Amino acid sequence: MIERSSAEDEQAEQPPDRGIEGFKLVGWGLLCTLVWLLVIVITGMVVSAIDNADEATSEAGLLAFVIGQGAAGLIGWLILPRVIMRRRRTAQIISWRRPTGSDVAWAIGGLLLIYAVLFAYTALIDAAGSDSLQPESTIDDDRLFVHTSVMIALGILVIVCAPIYEEAFSRGFVLGGLRPHWGIIPAFIISAAVFSALHADLGSLIPFAIAGVILGIVYLRTESLTAASMAHVGFNVIGFSATLVQQLG
Repeated sequence: MIERSSAEDEQAEQPPDRGIEGFKLVGWGLLCTLVWLLVIVITGMVVSAIDNADEATSEAGLLAFVIGQGAAGLIGWLILPRVIMRRRRTAQIISWRRPTGSDVAWAIGGLLLIYAVLFAYTALIDAAGSDSLQPESTIDDDRLFVHTSVMIALGILVIVCAPIYEEAFSRGFVLGGLRPHWGIIPAFIISAAVFSALHADLGSLIPFAIAGVILGIVYLRTESLTAASMAHVGFNVIGFSATLVQQLG
């Protein structure tokens, strides 16, 4: 029988380099984003084919667009990250639980703080006269509010789906995944930047980055995505309702 040397034993017992493990996680995150982008591209092709067949932007095309957006997020930012974390034996960082009283309190507090930040930021931008930096709704296509079926699908996407997969990816996968490897500050910065970038609006970059930090604190303090997702749902309910009233008013 061949005996292992002490050097081999030490090498086998040596823990993995945390910096390298963090870079690996970033690589997996980029893969998730590429999958999301692939589904978006496929959705665009389907919508284009539907619209070309109808020779106009149709209800079916708009519905396919909304459903495709939801599918892209659920696949790229929820299902795939869960699979990756399960293989890394850290699936618990992307998990929810039945809401507790503490979860509700943290969710309400986080939501109020996010709106306080948004109000203060908007006031500063107004005072500075920088209209280009005003936060804008990410739902800027008036056609999405023409058909009832599309509005319902859009509401489900914004209120139910988006808070789930955005929290799973930004808070669970990025913040929870990077924290053990790179420390809490870099994890918070990257997580907030990712969350802000997901909304693709110049005026939303700063307030949404701060909102990402707030939701990250809620996530870490409650050790679950439940409270952060509840706060996110509340924020989206208010925002979607305001947009709906504006479009239909």
